[in-house]
Amino acid sequence: MSGAQDLIIRQLTSADIANVRALHHAHRSNASQDTLLPIKYPTSFFLQLTLLRERVCLVAYHPQDPTTPVAFVSAALQQNPRVHGLPKSYSLTDGEDDFSDPVVSKDAPHIEILTLGVLPAYQQRGVARVLVRRVYDYFSENTNAPRDDTVVHTNVATSNTSALSFYERMGLKVASGVIRNLYRAVPHGSKDGYLLVGRISS
Repeated sequence: MSGAQDLIIRQLTSADIANVRALHHAHRSNASQDTLLPIKYPTSFFLQLTLLRERVCLVAYHPQDPTTPVAFVSAALQQNPRVHGLPKSYSLTDGEDDFSDPVVSKDAPHIEILTLGVLPAYQQRGVARVLVRRVYDYFSENTNAPRDDTVVHTNVATSNTSALSFYERMGLKVASGVIRNLYRAVPHGSKDGYLLVGRISS
């Protein structure tokens, strides 16, 4: 089975939107009815990813089938971040609701990971890690966001232990208490979430 290095990764185009939307709702496993993402995003969400310079969606394809996506990540750059769940002062420590390390400035540009998903057959192969790093590279190369100052943040459902573990391995830390009803549009499962913040580890 191919690893991340064997995949084609390119920016989302309008021609890809239908297939990427379908991938968002692929099942997490053959035995599960849970989908990669529980929220159904409208077409306008994907159109913004193709039109706005400070938004991006990267899609991964197997070289033998370059029209059927196997993974995706979408993100937005926020130059003056207003981050839901972020305390007024904060530091990267292990303390809940304590995120105030001088190494990470709250006023620094933030890359918000909006969505991230990998088909089960391609999981545990470094695909998600490569996609997140490519997002970081994209904003460093295409905007005025300085690589050394840019912070990454995302929200994760409290029940999504695999995503929490993944982002912590990438260098992010939980930077909030439980954010109640963050995923109120989700039809089933936990609606509570955490904010994770940090810099991508090398």
